[in-house]
Amino acid sequence: MLKRYLLAPGPTPVPSEALLAMAMPIIHHRSPDFIPVLDAAKNGLKWLYQTKNDVLILCSTGTGGMVGAVNNFFSPGDKVLTVNGGKFGERWTKICKAYGLQAEEIIVEWGYAVKPETIEAKLKNDPSIKGVFVQASETSTGVYHDIEALAKVVKKYENTILIVDAISAIVAHDLRMDEWGIDVMIGGSQKGVMLPPGLAFVGISEKAWKFSEKSKCP
Repeated sequence: MLKRYLLAPGPTPVPSEALLAMAMPIIHHRSPDFIPVLDAAKNGLKWLYQTKNDVLILCSTGTGGMVGAVNNFFSPGDKVLTVNGGKFGERWTKICKAYGLQAEEIIVEWGYAVKPETIEAKLKNDPSIKGVFVQASETSTGVYHDIEALAKVVKKYENTILIVDAISAIVAHDLRMDEWGIDVMIGGSQKGVMLPPGLAFVGISEKAWKFSEKSKCP
């Protein structure tokens, strides 16, 4: 039999243990047997995200998680910053504009990371900016943005939240939601987690939950 090698950021090879688990008889999602399975998944994601808050599990692509991070925390007309250092940075801008947000794009040369002082200057100059959107790892270039440093900047501003696309970064990089102050972090099942595509994971800080109460996006 032909052996296939996946040499891409994702999808990644699925371990045999996971493949065998999917071959087992289905457990009804309303049965008592399902509760410990879901609890184990939820607790595992909390550990992975290094957060005490629940991490939401969505039946969607990673991009679906990105869309949810825009339309659940902002309203049309809100000012936001998007870091564009590759194809997925471009995607942040497109999603924000599709929902009527005023997205100011910070263009970063491909192959380079955004400088925290660039974000700091923008936020100092305009306190009405409500969100900063960035990739942890920009999949199209392989560049890792210094999320710890960026979070340190953004958390100085109580009216601004940091939204991180960590789809190709979770497991591969050390990311600590609560300790660093990441407000929304999106992951996917098909990369470092080494599961089939189809799930997105969204961690949400208490600060971000307050933003969700005021969101008016459709």
